[in-house]
Amino acid sequence: MRDNMGFGRAYDMNAASTSAGHTFRPQLLDRRARLQAAGASVSAAYLNDLLAEVDSALGRIDTGSYGLCETCHDPIEADRLESNPLVRFCLDHLSQAEMLAHQQDLDLATQIQSRLLPPRDMALETWDTQYRYEPVGAVGGDYCDLIVLGDGQSLFFAVGDVAGKGVAASLLMTHLSAIFRSLLSLDLSLADVVSRANRLLCETTAPAHYATLVCGRATANGVELCNAGHCRPLLLQRHATQRLEPTGLPLGLFSGGRYTVLHISLGAGESLALYSDRITEAQDPDGDEYQEERLIHSLRDRFEHGAGAMADSVLQDVARFRQTRPPVDDMTLLIVRRRR
Repeated sequence: MRDNMGFGRAYDMNAASTSAGHTFRPQLLDRRARLQAAGASVSAAYLNDLLAEVDSALGRIDTGSYGLCETCHDPIEADRLESNPLVRFCLDHLSQAEMLAHQQDLDLATQIQSRLLPPRDMALETWDTQYRYEPVGAVGGDYCDLIVLGDGQSLFFAVGDVAGKGVAASLLMTHLSAIFRSLLSLDLSLADVVSRANRLLCETTAPAHYATLVCGRATANGVELCNAGHCRPLLLQRHATQRLEPTGLPLGLFSGGRYTVLHISLGAGESLALYSDRITEAQDPDGDEYQEERLIHSLRDRFEHGAGAMADSVLQDVARFRQTRPPVDDMTLLIVRRRR
């Protein structure tokens, strides 16, 4: 039995190494070519040291040990390999200097992300908004944005979920935020903003990087909404709740993706709820999921009390539902509510 267990673990490690090697070999070869092309701009000794690091990683791919910690031989954290395919040790076996540098990077990423997040409550003449953002670690891969547009009365809002976790996902989220903020400075329709954001993400990121996203513009005339493969937004009306289906593929998959915009009318006090799937997929100790119906019930339970009460109600209910089971991913909830 012990031999079988040992064989199974070895097989898992080999499979993990093979998968990581297949994913990162092209990146390492590209990095080597770029180093050689730029060799004239650095000293020969420095260039040789960098090339040796890349060659060492390629050698580990050939021997089947790439992506495994050189101390404990367990797989290295996936987000760290995505950020730096040359890493050789898992977090548990970093040197003191490496651990300090890693903590400094996390602290900086946390500061950058916190500055990118909008105010938790933003109110315009026609609209109230409230969001709750709970990353599972120091930084998160969920995207949440609220931007007052040029007329001072209209609002761009968005919730998205970037593939991956940790620092790598947070960097992609930052990139996505910069793309949208740049595009919103132009006189473009919402469909054009999303289409161009998709092309830019395809052209500037690795193939494995993509994001689901739902975004919109809230004006005095109502809401324009575009859903790129994200969870169904919930339109909370006085006597009914509508689930709004996606209108396009996630961003970053196909550069020619097409996106349709829905036009929605909200009455005074009616709301639109956007959320990440880790709310509806949160699990209790028995493994049962929170699901969309319970989310709707929690939102409607505080419907008459405003956007802030609705947002707090959901997160408190999710925490009660999970009990002792810890969260496994970021959670984001955004409420956009018509004031009059």
